[in-house]
Amino acid sequence: MSTRVSTPTPITSPNPVPKPSAAPTPSVRLTLGANITPVPNFMVSGLGTFDNGVVTYQNPCITPQSTWPVFTNDVACTTYILGAINNARAVEGVRAMHLPSNWFSLTPQQQLFVVADLERTDRDLPPYVGLNAALSAEAQHAALTNNDPGIASGFAIGTDAQGSPGMGGAWGGGFNALATDYVWMYLDGWAGSAAATSNIACTSPGNAGCWAHREELLGTAPGFNPGVGLMATTAEMGTGYAVVAGHASLVDLIELPKGGMPPMYFTWAANVVPYLD
Repeated sequence: MSTRVSTPTPITSPNPVPKPSAAPTPSVRLTLGANITPVPNFMVSGLGTFDNGVVTYQNPCITPQSTWPVFTNDVACTTYILGAINNARAVEGVRAMHLPSNWFSLTPQQQLFVVADLERTDRDLPPYVGLNAALSAEAQHAALTNNDPGIASGFAIGTDAQGSPGMGGAWGGGFNALATDYVWMYLDGWAGSAAATSNIACTSPGNAGCWAHREELLGTAPGFNPGVGLMATTAEMGTGYAVVAGHASLVDLIELPKGGMPPMYFTWAANVVPYLD
């Protein structure tokens, strides 16, 4: 990054001119002390009732014909999981998440972008700017193969503050974008045993892979993958969604561009902000 330096004008006033103060970096918790069990718990069916041959579960995301994690984007399931997210945010001390009014008209890929930016902006971090076609192609390939994304071809990647390629990414499976976001953000730590831990990179308490999905989505994962930086203002995203062998597969990919910003087809400013309360 180059800095342009102007020639200072001599100060004739006897009083010193105060220097503008830099905006403080928000205090963001990259890791949590422990996983936050979802309340309501969308990961279990809850009690079921049988009426006229139809079974209805307490968890509206589950039907008798479905098994975890089958994708659903209906209002009842969305509301149920959003309640869990906002309970976890209250525990963490973060304001409640409010979805844009066009949420249900968005594709799963667009919803992944929106919820990632809501996790950032509600913590006073700048949003990732928008969705890029090359990044989304890599994310979609990862979703189709149930894998974490790699660095996207066709996107000139910049470097982070440590000189590493500026990127972060995550793969997950869930009922929808909100459920996947919950697991990445609030259930990404050690759960007491390898079998109980949803994050396979978190192999023991304090391991660098613990909370890495959360850290990468927020912008930086010290000791695991540097990411794009908490205060990144030019980072772009790609997202992917697929149903593989009957199970949902969802992917986020964030990269810093090298030089000018490549074109985007869906942006925070144009496609999200006008629909926020």
